[in-house]
Amino acid sequence: MRRALKKRDAGKRLALPAALPGVPLVRQIEAADLMLATLHRKPFSDPNWIYELKYDGYRCLVRKAGDTVQLVTRNGNLLNRSFPDIVSAVAALPDDFVLDAELTVDDPGGHPSFSRLKARAATSVASRVRAAIKAHPARLYIFDVMALNGRDLRGLPLVTRKDHLRDCFDNTPTLIYVNGIVGAGEWVFEQVVKERFEGMVAKRLQSPYQRGRTPDWRKIKYAGFGRPAALGFGTAPGAG
Repeated sequence: MRRALKKRDAGKRLALPAALPGVPLVRQIEAADLMLATLHRKPFSDPNWIYELKYDGYRCLVRKAGDTVQLVTRNGNLLNRSFPDIVSAVAALPDDFVLDAELTVDDPGGHPSFSRLKARAATSVASRVRAAIKAHPARLYIFDVMALNGRDLRGLPLVTRKDHLRDCFDNTPTLIYVNGIVGAGEWVFEQVVKERFEGMVAKRLQSPYQRGRTPDWRKIKYAGFGRPAALGFGTAPGAG
């Protein structure tokens, strides 16, 4: 005899699954689809904006579908052979996604080192790659998610995309979530100057992810930053 449907069961039967985020992804996202920041002259503070450090590395589109991972530069080149450590770290994550990130190799002081990054990128022979991984481990600073499990998230506000991104992975020495600071752009830029970073990127919290250059993302460069200074070869011109 079939069990009578109780009131609490009815509630369970009628409950609908949570709506999936975004819309179905209809085509593969390419490097040409990356969102680019416009240059802004000086730092500003606004409660409707989030401020992130600007890392001196390679912009990297990260695609994962099943066991397949692709690290794609802004120019459309694959970096998988030179950075298998990053590929393995991404492959271990459970979801399928397309992420926007900056690939770096840090110096012993924890600052991105462009010369070390270029050396890693130019290394593709397996034995040399293994040695380079030990000598100059790479990091992926991840700041946005464009697609997740077959859903295109680019139409969602940045603040919502950040929430989905935060749920994709936990921080490790290799994969780092870029959280940013809301509202306090001038304070963030003070830290940029203090720590001699390249600059910062200001992003409007309600902005969708748009292809190409847009005023919804603004990069403010630190005039005293220079790669020789960042690498420890003296102070860059204009620094003080």
